[in-house]
Amino acid sequence: MTAILIVCEGNVCRSPYVERVLQARLDAVAPGRFHVSSAGTAATAGAPAFPRSAEAAQRHGADLEGFASTPLTAGLLAGTDLVLTMERAHRAAVLDLAPSLLRRTFTLREFGRLVRPLLEQDDVTEDFWETFPRLVARSRLATTPATPEDDDVDDPVRGDSIDHDRMCATTDAAMDAVVACASRAAEGAGRARTAGA
Repeated sequence: MTAILIVCEGNVCRSPYVERVLQARLDAVAPGRFHVSSAGTAATAGAPAFPRSAEAAQRHGADLEGFASTPLTAGLLAGTDLVLTMERAHRAAVLDLAPSLLRRTFTLREFGRLVRPLLEQDDVTEDFWETFPRLVARSRLATTPATPEDDDVDDPVRGDSIDHDRMCATTDAAMDAVVACASRAAEGAGRARTAGA
């Protein structure tokens, strides 16, 4: 099973939304193959999710029932296959705690940007989740963002519903690429099993 950790600051708004929506979407294309969790670089343990995030998750067929925020720790990062953060500052905080995750830690938007060329070139195969650090390194220079801030997802917690809707739309678009990779890898695994039967 591939373990994905979503990281933001307070772990009450952006990362809970992405955690639950991404889990639901991955379960739809590759049931039982992913475990998505989340944490915050400055989280207070046990805080509930932001109501707007819970409502938005429900609209996507996900559920934030029972969610409780979790502070980011080195122990939590152990055994994680992929870390997706909301901002570059969160990525830096992850790497301060776990430098060994350098090639497996990205902002969510950065990861989406890096894997899209792989999807277009049919480079996503059944072993993608084992080989992606090497694969995405190839597309890093060719897909540099216009500005570094383009890799961040703004925090809407102090904004209005328009700010929150913008966050959801931004993360949804980035999640599309993650889900497409999962779907393509699952299809490749299915073809490999059929060929070997």
